[in-house]
Amino acid sequence: MSSGHVEYLKRAIEKSKESFHAGNFPAGGIVIKNGEELASSISSPYPGLFHADSKAISQAFEKYGPLRDAILYVGLEPCLMCQSVAYWAGIRDVYYAVPKAKVSGDYYESYKDTGELTASFNEPIRMYHIAELENEALEVIRDWEKTL
Repeated sequence: MSSGHVEYLKRAIEKSKESFHAGNFPAGGIVIKNGEELASSISSPYPGLFHADSKAISQAFEKYGPLRDAILYVGLEPCLMCQSVAYWAGIRDVYYAVPKAKVSGDYYESYKDTGELTASFNEPIRMYHIAELENEALEVIRDWEKTL
């Protein structure tokens, strides 16, 4: 895995920490294109409508238009809604630290794996798990869960 992807994902995890400290769901998202950060965001309170990834994508799309060749970095594997927002914005590559299976299915639309559904999109969204950052990102989620 390139060090650039690791560094961008570390920044997304920092946004997750920021979200937690703001009293929100502990997720952060960053949209990068050609080494430039187009947008970043924290999540809404839990349960809430807008997740960090969708918010960052929406901000970038509003400012720059279609996000072909942009990459989404998120601490937690995106839900179906956020993957769909990425798809419609033009993003085809997503890097994340924590797989859905490592956290409660309550944080998603379904406990089931949605990979089969997203694999059937007209154009694939390539999902990349950066396992070396999993524990760091998972720690933020576990700290948040202690407050529930």
